[in-house]
Amino acid sequence: MNSFQPFKGTRYNPEKVKAKDVVSPPYDVISPAQQTELYANDPHNVVRLELNHDDDPYSSAKKYFDQWKDKGVLLTDSAPAFYVYYQTFKTPSGEQVTRRGVLGRLRTTPYSSGDVLPHERTLSGQKKDRMKLLSITETNLSPIFGLIDDNALIFDHTIDSVVANPPLADIDEELATHDSIRHTMWKLDDPALVSRLEKLVAAKKIIIADGHHRYETALAYGEAHPENEAAQYIMIFIANLHSEGTVILPTFRILYGKKDFNQFAFIADLKKNFSIEIMNSRDEGMKHLSSDANGLTLIQMLEEPNYILVKDTSDFSKSSALDKLAVYSLHEKILKPIAGLSQTDIDNKTNLLYPHTLAELDSMLSEHEYNAAFILNPTSPQEVIDVTTSGEFMPQKSTYFYPKLLSGLVFYEFGEQNP
Repeated sequence: MNSFQPFKGTRYNPEKVKAKDVVSPPYDVISPAQQTELYANDPHNVVRLELNHDDDPYSSAKKYFDQWKDKGVLLTDSAPAFYVYYQTFKTPSGEQVTRRGVLGRLRTTPYSSGDVLPHERTLSGQKKDRMKLLSITETNLSPIFGLIDDNALIFDHTIDSVVANPPLADIDEELATHDSIRHTMWKLDDPALVSRLEKLVAAKKIIIADGHHRYETALAYGEAHPENEAAQYIMIFIANLHSEGTVILPTFRILYGKKDFNQFAFIADLKKNFSIEIMNSRDEGMKHLSSDANGLTLIQMLEEPNYILVKDTSDFSKSSALDKLAVYSLHEKILKPIAGLSQTDIDNKTNLLYPHTLAELDSMLSEHEYNAAFILNPTSPQEVIDVTTSGEFMPQKSTYFYPKLLSGLVFYEFGEQNP
């Protein structure tokens, strides 16, 4: 049973800084150019904590955090609260939706308990980095992202009542794509609503959408410091998988740099294992891909035939949830045996690029001498549930939960949680 609780949030003081100038995207999606831009936005931008570029980035992050607290740039709420966080945005199809969720603290438990479910494996490098930062700051600087399965939408209706109150933060984020996302946060401290949320989440399993490395880091840190009760928890944003705003974008694959790649030999190998159809255009191919139950991927190539729809007509009646997943089949049946990639190549992103939209795809194709591009349908919420509850792991980059959460709205500081 999960323990999801309110906490005393440490937040930027609106009398000292403007929220839009001090927040940032998650550390793992910030490019070097964007890091420089964020540094210039405001001397108190959270990037100095999450992705510091000093010689000793971890000690420097701690120094800045302590200085900002001393100067009143950061203040800690006097009583525990949940923080309701809404993101309003347009989907790729142009529909405006709102992702509704709550920031709180979650007691970390091993995956073996079955209360928290991962959907992908982690790599050691990122965990070492996050452990150093957590150990020296003793603060969760950004939330991980978790999902619950609540098709009755009780979770959503519970938190909707707070939006009538003045928000703690209201930020319009402009993306490089010229899309905009409105981020709004409110405090939820009504005892009845707090208790309702605690009980509701306690009855659910939580699927990690983003933040596997930080969750495993927090679990290890808590186990190493059993005397620190606050360190047994991690800051998490929880949303409902069935909410309209829980948008999962596909992650396409671009194969490039394979000097021995032969398009026609590749197609011949595909024919041995799949049913393939030549499409006249990408639009036609994508329509067939989305409507055909056997559609696996639409492949875009340099020479004619430029668009090939690949259909997997295997009997999946006795297959696992993972075997039925298109991105898993792409890896195991095409990229490894036919394109010649190893699992190490895939883990290290060797010869692969990962665009999420057609615009990103076209931009990357124009910049690289590519071999083939693989267009996929997005992973569905039900597929996420089926794979994670079966105890299996999706391949890396099987899901892209859009949009990303902002860092800097609230911090979970271990030393401030005592009564």
